[in-house]
Formats: sequence, C-alpha cells, structure tokens
Amino acid sequence: MEATLKPDKAILEIDEKARKKLEAQHGQLNPEDRYKALMNAMKATQDLIEMADKKVRFALVVMSVLNAVAVLLVVRGGDGLLPKKGVMANVVRFEFVAYVLITVYYFWQAIEALRPRGVKAPMSAEMPSVVEPGKSMRVLFYADIISRTREQYRALWDNLRMDNLCTELADQLYVLSLINRQKYTALAKLYFGLGAMTVMLAIVIGTLGLYKVTG
Repeated sequence: MEATLKPDKAILEIDEKARKKLEAQHGQLNPEDRYKALMNAMKATQDLIEMADKKVRFALVVMSVLNAVAVLLVVRGGDGLLPKKGVMANVVRFEFVAYVLITVYYFWQAIEALRPRGVKAPMSAEMPSVVEPGKSMRVLFYADIISRTREQYRALWDNLRMDNLCTELADQLYVLSLINRQKYTALAKLYFGLGAMTVMLAIVIGTLGLYKVTG
C-alpha cells in the first residue's frame, strides 16, 4: 500500500506546485512586482515627454528656416521683386499678413507644448500626516515634499508601506499621462501649422513669380 501511496503523494505535490506557479503567473501582482511595473511605466511616460519636447525643438528649427526665407523675400526683394501698387501688391500684402498670423498662432502652440507644468506647493495642513494602508502619502513629488518640515517628511518614511508608494506612483502616472495628452495635442497642431506655413510661403513665392513673369 505504501508503495502505491507515495507516487500519488508526489503527484499531488507536483500538481500543487504547478497550481501555485500558475497563480503566480496569472494572479494578482505582489507589491514588489506592482512597484516595478509602475516604475517602468513612469519611465516610459517620461521618455514620451522628452520625445515630445525634442520634436517641438525640431519644429522650431524648421519654423525658423521658413521665417528666414520670408524675411529674405521682404528685405532683399526690393522693388524688382515685390509689387508696390495695384491688385498684385494687395494680394502679396494679404498673403504676408496671413503668413504672419499663422506663424504667431503656431508659435504659441510650440510654447504650449514646451511650457513647464509644475504645480503650486500645497499647504502643510492639506497633506496626510498619518500613514494609512493603501493611501498615497504624497512623499515623492517635489511640491508635496517641500510642503512639510524635514522632520515630518522623515517621520513619514519611517512608517511608509509598499502599497502607499504604489498608490502614489499610480496617481503620478495618471497625471503624467494627462500631460502627455496635452503635449501631443499641441504638437499635432504645431506640425499641422508647419505644413500650413510651408504652403502659405509657397503661395507667396508663386505669387511673386507670377508678378515677375507678367509684370
């Protein structure tokens, strides 16, 4: 009997190990894994913010080149290139005004994409002072840190739990995602504006070429 029971016991132990392994793979994350996943997501979100800022700076370089061409047309064009009177002169003036307005608007979009999105430090009375399970204790963001005294801040860390950090990281990840949405919305408008500026400048050059040929 014993010989037949031992294999059955071994099989049960193997099945139990397999079940626990399956639970570990597909079950709820433990606090350490949750913290690691949130940190990875935070890094990916911050990388997106940096990428957006780089794309804005590149767009500003392209915008500067387009504006340099427009300035050269006005400054170096002279009487031989720019019409001074008549219908064609009014058309060119209108096109230049439209180009300037487009440039100003989309330059504002670049500012909107690049502007810092800090927050005002909250009052000390608004900050949590007693560690509670699962609650964000707001100990990671600079504005929250400086709203407390050094002693209060250290005391919180003495009793801090892993779920407190995970909750706060989840909140920060949500805020950073909102910032990314704002940045990339402004960035999409900015790049659409670069296309509009290019088309407008091409129309101006085409109009001046037409004036040169027919004038």
